[in-house]
Amino acid sequence: MSTPPLHWRSAEEREGESAGARHGEFPPGAAEMDGATRRELLQLLAVTLGLAALPGCTRAPPPEVRPYTRQPEDVRPGLPLHYATSMTLGGAATGLLVTSREGRPIKIEGNPDHPASLGATGIFEQAAIYHLLDPQRARAFKLRGRGRAWNDFLAAVVDPGASFRRDGGAGLRFLVEPSGSPLLAALRARVLTALPNARFHAFDPLARDAVYEGTRLAFGRPLEAQLDLDRARAIVALDADFLSEGPFRLRYQRRFADHRVPENGMNRLYAAESALTVTGANADHRLRVRSGEIASLAVALLAAVAPERAPAGAAGPFATHPWVQTAARDLRAHGAAALVVAGARQPPLVHAVAAALNALLGSAAVGYTRPALDDLVSGPASLAGLARDLEAGRVDTLVVTAWNPAYTAPADLGFEELLARAGTTVYHGLFEDETAARATWFLPATHELESWGDARALDGTVSLVQPLIAPLWDGVSAAEVLAAFAGLAGQGARELLRASWAERAPRPEPDFSRWWDRAVQRGTVEGMAFPAETVAVDWPALAAGLATAEPPRIEGLELGFRADARILDGRFADCAWLQELPDPITKLTWSNALELSPRTAERLGLAAEDRVEVKLGGRALVAAVLVVPGHADEAASLALGYGRGGAEALARGLGANAYRLRTGAAPWFASGATLTRLGGKIPLSITQEHWSTEGRPVALDVGAADVARRHLPLIDAQKGPQPTMYPPVAYPGNRWAMAIDTSRCTGCSACVLACESENNILPVGAEQVRRGREMAWLRVDRYYEGDLHDPKVVMHPLACVHCEDAPCEVVCPVNATVHSDEGLNEMVYNRCVGTRYCSNNCPYKVRRFNFLDYREKLPDTEALAMNPEVTVRARGVMEKCSYCVQRIEATRLGAEREARPIRDGEIVTACQQACPSQAITFGSLHDPASRVSALHADPRSFQMLHELGTRPRTVHLARVRNPHPELG
Repeated sequence: MSTPPLHWRSAEEREGESAGARHGEFPPGAAEMDGATRRELLQLLAVTLGLAALPGCTRAPPPEVRPYTRQPEDVRPGLPLHYATSMTLGGAATGLLVTSREGRPIKIEGNPDHPASLGATGIFEQAAIYHLLDPQRARAFKLRGRGRAWNDFLAAVVDPGASFRRDGGAGLRFLVEPSGSPLLAALRARVLTALPNARFHAFDPLARDAVYEGTRLAFGRPLEAQLDLDRARAIVALDADFLSEGPFRLRYQRRFADHRVPENGMNRLYAAESALTVTGANADHRLRVRSGEIASLAVALLAAVAPERAPAGAAGPFATHPWVQTAARDLRAHGAAALVVAGARQPPLVHAVAAALNALLGSAAVGYTRPALDDLVSGPASLAGLARDLEAGRVDTLVVTAWNPAYTAPADLGFEELLARAGTTVYHGLFEDETAARATWFLPATHELESWGDARALDGTVSLVQPLIAPLWDGVSAAEVLAAFAGLAGQGARELLRASWAERAPRPEPDFSRWWDRAVQRGTVEGMAFPAETVAVDWPALAAGLATAEPPRIEGLELGFRADARILDGRFADCAWLQELPDPITKLTWSNALELSPRTAERLGLAAEDRVEVKLGGRALVAAVLVVPGHADEAASLALGYGRGGAEALARGLGANAYRLRTGAAPWFASGATLTRLGGKIPLSITQEHWSTEGRPVALDVGAADVARRHLPLIDAQKGPQPTMYPPVAYPGNRWAMAIDTSRCTGCSACVLACESENNILPVGAEQVRRGREMAWLRVDRYYEGDLHDPKVVMHPLACVHCEDAPCEVVCPVNATVHSDEGLNEMVYNRCVGTRYCSNNCPYKVRRFNFLDYREKLPDTEALAMNPEVTVRARGVMEKCSYCVQRIEATRLGAEREARPIRDGEIVTACQQACPSQAITFGSLHDPASRVSALHADPRSFQMLHELGTRPRTVHLARVRNPHPELG
């Protein structure tokens, strides 16, 4: 059944509607549906009216939604609307703008008014539409596997005579996601008011408990660190991948990248880590060290910066290490412009030392606010408390809204078996996963793109969540589940949200409805960010912590766990777009693998794709080996989120389940692992097998000192005229071009997924990737330089460079690839007969041929995400980057209607719009004052494979490194 569109309606239009329409008997847009859809709607309405006879059990009517900036008179069929909403990960919000066409969301961008996105998006935000439309999503309420209804659940579980209500809810437990939502906090308070003996536990497998415990140790109370990378010039990252992990990763990428170009004042980054991360790849000086040694390294850094503050002899084995001593001198030299960041994988002591170092340095690059989350303990300790109650038989009813704890709980807790100890287990989730299979009641959840709510960003800013589409499968939100236990079962999520803000909203106007309309349209609530806290280090407590801390005992091989760069903790494992997105470092798709350094693999006699048994603490699993340059020796890394066993068909059976080896005492790394080669191979789908440029001028990097004195001979050799047999072409109008600054690019791959979403690029599956048939028009190559045991890394985004003298055009026998009058290298799909001569003749290897008809395998729901402005290609057609020609034409039409030229920066390609670090610039070379013209003339710009004389319209700017002279 097609979903009726939800359009913006003004207050005047709503006042003029009939009483029946105002109360929601007819969803917005019902009059626009075809006959079959109307018949289905009437059937659903008949059921709804029948259920309305049950007091307190009716579902709320579908409400109106409001766009970001559009006025009602702008609503026209065929024109996109843009709505502000939010998405939460780890309880913290990122503001979004979602493009909707005829009632269906098709593209996600960042909300420039939101502090977490600043107008950019990451891969999880871009993939949210495909997560929403996943055909594997749960569709039915179930009692022990048999279909039921929401009203059945309310009558059976939330009934006033339910057993859990005895003794003030002493037998009632909730297991929830950590959250900063004011609405969910208010509902939890109402539940506890009615049932004061009930208990809430929070659980997130990627919990940041150590961050709050560390600030408690340093300052006497838990606080949230707010980094200001605009002010940081010397940065030390202690196992902290702040460029790709955490709630503010998009913001931090932007601010960090702003100071990786010489004209803005270069920063310098030191990174110490075990596995090579995005942050480590962008470091000027990276130290390979096992995760268990980071604590000793942090104390040594404290002793080097302020010897009087470190206990005698506490510096340990890193006391004289050149990396530590140089980093300490650099931090002291920069003072207020220095910053030390600790990663969430490290214990509280490391976070406390980092906070103390920032205080000693007088850092202006970090401030502190009260935590944005209401649940500061959401890791193994929180889940262990619930496990004790379950084991003791103290839980009559367990309500789980946290994501899949049966799969993600620490292995030593036995939580999967303990779920059976509760009298009644209620699980609320998007998928019928491992936890759903063990629950008494299963409640299908609504996606954030089809529900109402609110959330806080890391700095306290509140943003609203509004639906872009009516619930596809009639699920319920977490707010509605809590409301049922709070005695508000008859209220929908929007009604709950609006009532909640009617009580607490700051009111510059007496009319709440007007305030509400503005807040929903803007997406954020003004004036809700937390003020800065005044802090002072509790030196006696920190000294006591340092004195009593036991030095790490690392015996044998260390095994480290980390969030997967593409599917996070596993919650996105059923999304094909994310599964096929290459890991930014390893370029692995559709699986995880046990990562080892070249030396460790050689010592163990292992090679890539070898099948090994991994044992740790009496538990074992089987995984494939992947040898990764830059990994710490005598350490192994395994990403979380794979080895799934639920009903998600796409995710099931991919990779190894790292949670089987993860314990509450050592959730991130543990020593004593052993590897046994089992024989045979596990094939891995990797998109980039070759590591090095082999000395060729493909991806270039230079030192900041060389840029300052304009000594760039290698770059200068990659520009200028070349002999050509092509006749000159005159371009009287625009000359479209692009510039990609690799010094800004962090390699996060947000641009890759944005391109796929915008241009209807379909995933092909693991087997086709192994055959080299991936379809992504844009890729981010990763090259290693120097010693492969301790390499430097260059990220190099590459798509069709739209050559002036294009080798592809002269070999096409049917004239399917042609040159436009504005310099675009265009593909005429109707002419293409699939000879692939153009791909053979392309030196950049950026053309993609769809060997199979991937449309046939596209589920009906995911087809709703297709951009109607871009053709979904049939089998046997060559594809490639078009510079988002559909955006060029849409802007051209708008400019022609207004009788004006296209302005510089008015056309923004999909990759450019998503890029958190603003590494991509698009515009016309016809305008000498345009930003892209300035970048083409930049001393760092070069033409890739310049010696071939293709004259690409896309130029790259060389990466700038800023090494310390002592370590240079």
